[in-house]
Amino acid sequence: MAAHVGSSAPPSIPGIQLGKEDSDELKKAVAGLLERDNLRFPGAQPVSFARQHLAELQHREYFLCEKTDGIRCLMYLTYRDTGIPDPAVEPVTILIDRKNNYYDTQTPIRFPYHGDFQNPQMFLYGTILDGELVNDQTPDGGRQLIFYIFDCLAVDETNMTTKTLDKRLGYMQERLIKPWKKYMAWSKTGPQQDPFLVKEKQFHSAYNIANLFDNVLPNLKHGNDGLIFTCKTTRYVFGTDAGILKWKPPHENTIDFRLRLGEFPLYDPEDGEEGPLPDYDAMPDRFELHVNHNKNDYRHFADLSVTPEEWSMLKSLNQRLDGRIIECYRSAPDGHWRFKKDDDGTPRWRDDKTDANHIRTVDSVLESINEPVTEEDLRRAEQKIKEAVYRLRKEEAAYQQGQMDNAKKRKLSEANGARPN
Repeated sequence: MAAHVGSSAPPSIPGIQLGKEDSDELKKAVAGLLERDNLRFPGAQPVSFARQHLAELQHREYFLCEKTDGIRCLMYLTYRDTGIPDPAVEPVTILIDRKNNYYDTQTPIRFPYHGDFQNPQMFLYGTILDGELVNDQTPDGGRQLIFYIFDCLAVDETNMTTKTLDKRLGYMQERLIKPWKKYMAWSKTGPQQDPFLVKEKQFHSAYNIANLFDNVLPNLKHGNDGLIFTCKTTRYVFGTDAGILKWKPPHENTIDFRLRLGEFPLYDPEDGEEGPLPDYDAMPDRFELHVNHNKNDYRHFADLSVTPEEWSMLKSLNQRLDGRIIECYRSAPDGHWRFKKDDDGTPRWRDDKTDANHIRTVDSVLESINEPVTEEDLRRAEQKIKEAVYRLRKEEAAYQQGQMDNAKKRKLSEANGARPN
């Protein structure tokens, strides 16, 4: 597997974070569009790939894509009244992070309306797209901010979460992607650059494993930390979805902990004050990693290994360290926990998350670490997965044909019954 050092996550989400009043109104609109009775972040979350999932890939058909290492966001396309007759409304693009914060991108992404893509006054709204915000490397060595779409929750004011993945992606193609491409061809313009580009995530059949490892991953323009298998035949799930499998190579299996600094050594400033004072320039006696057991119930799990050089770097950040969410991996062969580093050598802070991983997630990741499914394991399973997928498709085709035949028989029976004697 191609090695991608660090992360291609942008330093921040573009736009202005909305205040409580504005974001609450949008949360209600999103919940209404998705027919939900709560205002929490509706995005689906994967489970870690374990050994039993090699068999699961042979029981149901899955789509396969690379796991982009960026910031997970939902994109909500809506509109606002302008207060003037022409135009009466204008598009608005909102990004929603996993903390359920809402960001107005200021410069909206305008998707043409599928019913009249040449009309500049019409645009698509009532749409919620699931994706990853990343920095792609450009040929000149620079970076281009891109939102990669990999799913949709609603399109054109239609709730898609009850539909299967293939139906969701197909509807998104017809109502959003194809009209957008037609508009660009007709207008002879490229996709909008500001505030970011929007691209589709490329999906493959679950048995195209070797192709992804050999051809797709080495040519990516952004960071990658594994593969994602998504079940083709299940609905969109709010929260943890057992039908989305997150595979990572052993060195990329990480856990998001809450960092707690231990005690700092004491020193006597000899300034006449009573008692010694903590020396915040020196290393604390430990760096504790805490996991989430329940709401506001954090417990010590392990200690983070930090070198003197890394401590000097952490101090130089001039940022709050205690209480932040930090992404860590267990190093081999010593088994010590270390922080994942971004391209500049600084820790991968997960400020996009409100909480550290729950203990259930931690246990799942530990299972993947202790009994890893390796790249070689996936490659060896490819032929069996391919044979199973072909069998599943054949069974589905036979079922659909049977449904069509039964419908024809019912129509013929009704027609015969309607004939006069």
